[in-house]
Amino acid sequence: MEATAAGRLRYSRGAIILHWVTALFVLFNLVTGLFHHAIPKGIWAFHVSSGITILALTLIRILWRVMHPRPPYLPMAAWQRAMAHGVHFLLYCALLAAPLTGWAMISASVPRPAMQVAVDTAAPQPGPPPKPRQMRVWGVIPLPKLAPIVAIGEQPGGAEKLRAAHATFEARHGAVAWILIGLLALHIGGALKHQLIDRRRALARMGIGRPEPV
Repeated sequence: MEATAAGRLRYSRGAIILHWVTALFVLFNLVTGLFHHAIPKGIWAFHVSSGITILALTLIRILWRVMHPRPPYLPMAAWQRAMAHGVHFLLYCALLAAPLTGWAMISASVPRPAMQVAVDTAAPQPGPPPKPRQMRVWGVIPLPKLAPIVAIGEQPGGAEKLRAAHATFEARHGAVAWILIGLLALHIGGALKHQLIDRRRALARMGIGRPEPV
């Protein structure tokens, strides 16, 4: 009976797996995003695929959260409970906003002028013109551009409007990344505070160690 009660303080196995898998992808994207000028292009190529995976995992986590209520909070002050709830909510918002703004950046991309000149001046080739190369998630799943953003490029002066939109989405993508880093610092700091200072087995709620007896 005691083991069963202690188990109620731990998140479900599915929630634990989703949490740590998401955390690995988030860590990869933060590192590759912050140091993209220094890392090999072969590694950077996985940044987009990882971001779309984070988006999918976050949607699955939200659905899982609705279907599987979380365990009760550890004993803490009311303001700490409210803060924990707020940080969790904002983390979900950031985990949605980061990949969506990145997807918007891709959708607002325009061909580089040098590349376009090369295409325009190349000798005509037999057959239909080649189709633009489509980005694929993990090299398998096609990633379409977002239709409302593509429509911007179809307007008069669309190329310039797309460049302006790309710059806007890039700035927002970067801002969301820094907000996410701040939220993660609060999230991790709170868990360590409960674990090391309050001497509560907070990490066991996410599968690290044994839950404390109740």
